[in-house]
Amino acid sequence: MHFEARHRLAGTVDEVERALFDPRYTDFLLKHHGVLLEAKVVEVKDEGSKIRRKVRYRPKPVIASIGPKPVPPEWFAFVEESTWDKASKVLTFKNTPTSATISSMLINTGTIRLREVGGQCERFAEGEIGLKLPFLLKPLAMIGEAVIHREGLKILDGEAPVMNRFLAEVLRAPNPA
Repeated sequence: MHFEARHRLAGTVDEVERALFDPRYTDFLLKHHGVLLEAKVVEVKDEGSKIRRKVRYRPKPVIASIGPKPVPPEWFAFVEESTWDKASKVLTFKNTPTSATISSMLINTGTIRLREVGGQCERFAEGEIGLKLPFLLKPLAMIGEAVIHREGLKILDGEAPVMNRFLAEVLRAPNPA
């Protein structure tokens, strides 16, 4: 399933880029985002023209059980492995579930592009979500992909106002002398 999301952010492309890699942003995001229970930078490598990073996220569970079987909250956790190209202002990502069971079934990859529009930053995210299930379970894959799509958009939609708030309250805050 293909997905797209577009957000206008109240900052320049350079400000949004600085915010994305600001060590304070992940804690700020977790504190102010309504869907995330965990957000933790696992690794960041600045390679000159590119920045590679791994960030672990755990959103609130959206399914309590499948039939009589409870769904562990860890099934919703994933690690974003991404590469930011400083010149093109494009982030390519792969979200890998932390559960081996889910990881073998779910594919989530894409890109996020930043561009200047009317003095602000437009963030355009697109990618693919796919569930690899046996043939007889294909109808469930379509339902599962739709749920993952909807919940993923909630995370992105909820992150945009947090980014705007971070830009205003933290990134642009005057430094005390």
